[in-house]
Amino acid sequence: MGLATEKGKEFALAALKKRREKNKDKKRVDNSSLYAGSPMYFYCITCGEEFTVPESYTARPSLCEECQALKALGWLE
Repeated sequence: MGLATEKGKEFALAALKKRREKNKDKKRVDNSSLYAGSPMYFYCITCGEEFTVPESYTARPSLCEECQALKALGWLE
């Protein structure tokens, strides 16, 4: 792995750690209390970041976009 790639990995993992700390005590939305047709709220299993998807979305997502990118690079298990 090159020096630039190693520095990028360190920066990305440090940002992930900050997101985890920020989201640790955040109050979560209960999807069962939302109106029909409302976007569904999900939380990343890695960092806890909140993200929404339309109600018509068929698969339940488990990672936010940032964590999906880290996983695609092989930097996240």
